[in-house]
Amino acid sequence: MFLEVVGSDGSKQAGSNLVTMRLGRSVLIDTGSASSLTNTDQMDTELVLLTHAHLDHVLELGFLIDAIASQRGTPLRVMGSPACLAIVKTHYMNDLIWPDFSGISTVYGPALEYSELVDGEWMELAGGVDAMPVPVNHGAGGRGFLFRSDRGSVVYTGDTGPTEDIWKAAAGLDNLTAIVAEVSFPDRLRNVALASDHLSPGLLSDEMAKLGRDEVPIYAFHLKPWFRHEIERDLARSFGERTVLLFRGDRLEF
Repeated sequence: MFLEVVGSDGSKQAGSNLVTMRLGRSVLIDTGSASSLTNTDQMDTELVLLTHAHLDHVLELGFLIDAIASQRGTPLRVMGSPACLAIVKTHYMNDLIWPDFSGISTVYGPALEYSELVDGEWMELAGGVDAMPVPVNHGAGGRGFLFRSDRGSVVYTGDTGPTEDIWKAAAGLDNLTAIVAEVSFPDRLRNVALASDHLSPGLLSDEMAKLGRDEVPIYAFHLKPWFRHEIERDLARSFGERTVLLFRGDRLEF
């Protein structure tokens, strides 16, 4: 199984790509940059896992479904927490801001189907990978995920501030190969990170102490682009060479 970066930035300006990850060929995690995928990759997408409903993570869901609805023979399935899906339905896919594709009929049924995540339960996804959603400390229905295949397992925090449940769940994972963690702000803006339910390098260090798996590499994403160099410096101070910044096109195998 692979996790491929389509976008990894924590906001948008020239040259940045909002968060979207491909989990194998047919699953997307968030849709901030989903319209930058090729038509083939969009058509291969069967499922979207939403970490939460903030705009930078759902922005191009509408463009994705618009592109594929009339080209394919099956609905696009979108999964998120109950709060996340309620926000998407009420404030985005509402026939005002964007068409409600769940109400648009095609020859095979609705163009889009919503399904609620069940916290703490493993679900089988395409490509031989299982996923478990776990609540994290972030608004708009925030969830992180644990992923496991027959070769390894990954913690994916989504957006979060200091949290507990995902580290408790991750402690039981066999063959943990990677921690994909958000780091939105530099350490000098620790208070801003806390107020907005995000992490800085120092806060991430505190989170890693909860997990206690110092041998596992950390892949950092969701950096605010204008603070990238400062965050990179702070990460090096806290973790040395343990952390790697994720960029578009990077791929993790597990």
